[in-house]
Amino acid sequence: MDYKAGGKRKQQHSLNLLDQIKCMKDLTEMIDVVLVAEEKKFPCHKLILAAFSPYFKAMFTCGLMECAQREVVLHDIAAESVSVLLHYMYTSELYLTNCNVQNVAIAAFFMQMEDVFSQCQTYMMDHIEASNSIGIYYFAKHIGAEELSERARKYLYQHFAEVSQQEEILEVEAQQLLSLIRSDDLNVSREESILDLVLRWVNHSRKLRADHLIELLKQVRLVLVSPSFLVEARKRNTVLLSNSQCIDMIEGALETIKKSNQPSLSLRYGMETTTLLLCIGNNSGGIRSRKGNYAEASFCYAPLTQKTYFISSPKYAEGLGSIYTGVVTENNSIVVAGEASATKMSRQKTRNIEIYRYEGHGNRFWESLCTAQFRELYALGTIHCDLYIIGGQMKLKNQYQITNIVEKYSMEQENWRTLAPLPVPLACHAVVAVKNRLYVIGGWTPQIDLPDDEPDRLSNRTLQYNPSQDKWTECAPMKYSKYRFSTAVVNHEIYVLGGIGCLERDRGQARQCLDVVEIYNPDGNYWREGPPMPYPLLSLRTNSTCAGAVEGKLYVCGGFRGTARHEVITKEILELDTWENNWNVVAIKALMHDSYDVCLVAQLNPRDLIPPPSDLMEQ
Repeated sequence: MDYKAGGKRKQQHSLNLLDQIKCMKDLTEMIDVVLVAEEKKFPCHKLILAAFSPYFKAMFTCGLMECAQREVVLHDIAAESVSVLLHYMYTSELYLTNCNVQNVAIAAFFMQMEDVFSQCQTYMMDHIEASNSIGIYYFAKHIGAEELSERARKYLYQHFAEVSQQEEILEVEAQQLLSLIRSDDLNVSREESILDLVLRWVNHSRKLRADHLIELLKQVRLVLVSPSFLVEARKRNTVLLSNSQCIDMIEGALETIKKSNQPSLSLRYGMETTTLLLCIGNNSGGIRSRKGNYAEASFCYAPLTQKTYFISSPKYAEGLGSIYTGVVTENNSIVVAGEASATKMSRQKTRNIEIYRYEGHGNRFWESLCTAQFRELYALGTIHCDLYIIGGQMKLKNQYQITNIVEKYSMEQENWRTLAPLPVPLACHAVVAVKNRLYVIGGWTPQIDLPDDEPDRLSNRTLQYNPSQDKWTECAPMKYSKYRFSTAVVNHEIYVLGGIGCLERDRGQARQCLDVVEIYNPDGNYWREGPPMPYPLLSLRTNSTCAGAVEGKLYVCGGFRGTARHEVITKEILELDTWENNWNVVAIKALMHDSYDVCLVAQLNPRDLIPPPSDLMEQ
């Protein structure tokens, strides 16, 4: 027996039956019940209602007088919702919009249509945004939809700065607003936005809401508001000026701010966000703790507080098997590129560059973003929300060749484009972005004028890419030809730190580990020397950096401490004050992995990170 053919016949039979029943409804044939909602009548069939709704099945089979009623009046149910649900019953098509979904959900809940009720919840989850998150949150709480309520609450809290500017929030009840602004979990960077919200909410209907002002103002952490904003708010809002208790609260806050630099009140979630150095990547050694398995987490360092945290690693479970490099986009998306894990690779037909993105909120995990044609020793750059894979080494016809291919991935459009190639093939080079331009620096380039047994040459070239013109321009060269160096951008200047190289253009002269710091000024197109590093230092990976910039200072996190290329891993964190031009050691034995993959700089909240193991911190 052909089961596949049998299944198709059954499917076609069901569709024919559905079409015939809908046709009978449209022609009002064999109608035995009429639903009435908002005085609008809907002729239909009891059998269909009972088949889809346990509520109607119980009504029509209970043996009471409802069984014989020709009309059934549905109180407090929108006529549009009844129309949508009947259309679903007769056609299997459920038409949901942002405008009707809540009413349809209420009607489905009333009629005990769990499948439709579930679809309504899924629709709302997929369409939560700043303009409707509050309405969805309180709607979900009202009907007891716990998963939807929790999803809306997380969105509302995480995007509260944007939500607080929407008209919807001005319509909430006083106790609802009070509950919201009481929370420590609101993602707002400044308490001024909470004070502004309270004043706008009261002024939206001042006669009815003025009595709630004191109660709401007590939940605003006034000592976290800037004094100038408090003074201006008091001056401009008559609702404050007309209330002596409000004036006393503001005066008290101003006096407290004047006396103390450190606020005693707890900060809200968004106020704790800080700039971190992320040493992404891990190995089996380097961090051994009795308090848990930190081998699967990556080291983070907060220069402003000198605190240590950990972040989940993309080299976990079936994620990446290896990481080659990474970037942080202008909207703070953390992106790494590497190669699939052995488990994942065994299921793939081709070898790819695997690109992952960190999902910093909610479950805080790494998700696959996209893949690209495989190559090695490439550079990964970013401008706006676009990723650029530049150069590298590819295997063509069983031979490894250094390439000049450049490809761009749009994170918004989710597609790849091939761009103007590099002027010269490069591998093990670096790329950084300054003022919406990419700068490619150093690396290897193939030699073509010498015998085949001669090695590839190091590059001291600086190449600028203009994305608006899709054009490469050669800029002033570095003093040293090199690779395995670290890079960072400070005050719109490019710092190139350490590496292996030789003076001037590489003509085959001896190479050495470098403590040299070279600084490039893109505006003037010139290089100058910076303060030498305390010792020669190599990056841990041939095509990624161990450095990052925070608040105008440059930091180097570990690396290979090289002397005549006898390499020893260091776990020191070096700090360069770019104004004083001197180096300091700010951490000696940081809890980083022996050999991580790339150092990135991103804004993250310590609440979303893994605390360090207490037994190692005590040491």
